[in-house]
Amino acid sequence: MIKLASIASVLLFSSAAMAGLSGPYATVMQNSTMTGNAYNSKAAALEVGKAMIMDVNRMGSIELSRNVAWNTNDQVDINSFALLNSQVEIEEIVTSQGAIAYQPVISVSYEYRARDRD
Repeated sequence: MIKLASIASVLLFSSAAMAGLSGPYATVMQNSTMTGNAYNSKAAALEVGKAMIMDVNRMGSIELSRNVAWNTNDQVDINSFALLNSQVEIEEIVTSQGAIAYQPVISVSYEYRARDRD
């Protein structure tokens, strides 16, 4: 009888603990930016930006999850990361020496599945 009560209480507590982890996932959409190095010409910065975009477009779900920002307080399915959109812009910047340089900036839109950690 004592063994049966012990087993029943263990099952009760373990099922109650698992109930908090079984909530539904929600799809989260976010944006992130990645910047490249500064270049002397706009054409060079654009070429590097194109290469960066192609690299991002080739990333799998897990690799994408390692290169973009997401809320670490959520339980995230790293296999669910999907790229929605990516684009490159060239920013004109002034270096510490006062020269004008061009820097590629990649904007990435992506989604993933997550649920709140309770």
